[in-house]
Amino acid sequence: MNIRAATLADVAALHELEKQCNPAPWSATQLANTVYAPQPVWVIDLPVHGIVSMLVWQKLPEEAEIHLLDTHPDFRRQGYAQQLLEHLFQHAKQQHLNRILLEVRAGNSGALQLYTNNGFVSCGIRKNYYQNGDDAVLMEKPC
Repeated sequence: MNIRAATLADVAALHELEKQCNPAPWSATQLANTVYAPQPVWVIDLPVHGIVSMLVWQKLPEEAEIHLLDTHPDFRRQGYAQQLLEHLFQHAKQQHLNRILLEVRAGNSGALQLYTNNGFVSCGIRKNYYQNGDDAVLMEKPC
């Protein structure tokens, strides 16, 4: 498994992955802008299959925020999202960050379980947050 920083050459693949994973996917332009951000977009790039998972995050003063954690449906439950989270946890510790924040669809039971298993706790709800009316669960994990 190869975790690496995404490049502009990856934007089309990132966009395809995002469309497979998100009912309201980010645009290719939005994803390209994240590649230019100061912190890397980390991807898992498999030799035969290409990019199967990505983590888009932002470093804020004293904390990090996860914006996207996508794994292609054919590659879920194989530890790829876990590896990306562990990569972020290690980075957050090295950077002396206090906590990691995220929001996740209330109905995304797989993601909620992954985050809970990794020490995230619910710290709020945003009612009707998503375009389809789904709530967002706000979660945090101390570093």
